[in-house]
Amino acid sequence: MLHSTQTRLGLQQTELVQLSSTRWACQLRSVNCVLDNFPAIIECLLGINTPLAVGLRVKLCKFSSVYLLVMFHTLLSLCAGLHLYLQKENIDLARAMEYKNAVTDSLKEKRSDSTAGELHARALAICDANKLVVSDESSKQRRKTKRMVDYVVESNCGAGAGSEATSSSNADDLKQRLLFPCLDRMLAELEKRFSDVSEELLCGIQACSPKSEQFLSVPLLSALALHYNIDLKPAEVMVASNFFKRKNETGGDVEDMLAVYKQLDADMFPTLKATVQAALTIPVSSCSCERSFSALRRLHTWLRRTMGQNRLHHLAVMSIEKELLDSISPEIVIDRFANLKVRRHRLVLPK
Repeated sequence: MLHSTQTRLGLQQTELVQLSSTRWACQLRSVNCVLDNFPAIIECLLGINTPLAVGLRVKLCKFSSVYLLVMFHTLLSLCAGLHLYLQKENIDLARAMEYKNAVTDSLKEKRSDSTAGELHARALAICDANKLVVSDESSKQRRKTKRMVDYVVESNCGAGAGSEATSSSNADDLKQRLLFPCLDRMLAELEKRFSDVSEELLCGIQACSPKSEQFLSVPLLSALALHYNIDLKPAEVMVASNFFKRKNETGGDVEDMLAVYKQLDADMFPTLKATVQAALTIPVSSCSCERSFSALRRLHTWLRRTMGQNRLHHLAVMSIEKELLDSISPEIVIDRFANLKVRRHRLVLPK
């Protein structure tokens, strides 16, 4: 029914995305899908004569619901790039901190009256395009509860206490009750990211990044090395600083922390390379662990319940590190297997 309605309205045929309560990227895809197919969804709900469809249509046609869709589309779009970046495997903590701070600053800029006015205008345009009636239900006079006559009540109470924010169409009310609280919650969640890492340790990790202003700062690197019991030599840091300056002058720009680690020779800079290696080893996210658990769930099926732990371990390593496995030549593996002991059969690859 949805596909036929989309075709009739000239919309691209897409499926509605299931909403996720944990991943912000999935929430953004869900919001975008509803916004793109808003006319088709309203028309489909009109054709379904069930109490659930009627209730959904009434909720979706409210101005506050349209405002929330536009608001989440704007805010979640700012965080989408960071969410995808944190899922990568080859990331360092210093770069992740820089991106997180950039997203935080962008969200703080959205906490303004101009942003609230833009969101309100976009929501009004969507309502006008879909011929939705915009009415301010919160302006109705509420009757005071007789039980609270002798009390000082600082907030609304009763069945309609939480409905004023979702029934209002006033720009200031929506800004104070929806936009600003949501922004504050998102900023608080982002501020908690990497909060368990001490500030001294974070500064030391950023000193390993070539994009940082404190790149190869001896005091910051010394604090990081001391945390991991590494006897960092200041002379190595001084020589390495001049080494990278010369590389930058000759056009050999070093982009990230991993490139710094590869450029450092183990004999020339032993303690500095160990410090950078420690900074690279600190995990930024749990995505790699989640991928490992997903691989084990695919491997350890019902038919493989009798498999030994040793074989399961090797299969898991091959599945998790499949990119590295693809780069290994099969002939090398066969030759090594053939040389383990004397065999009467000759092992060759089929042509």
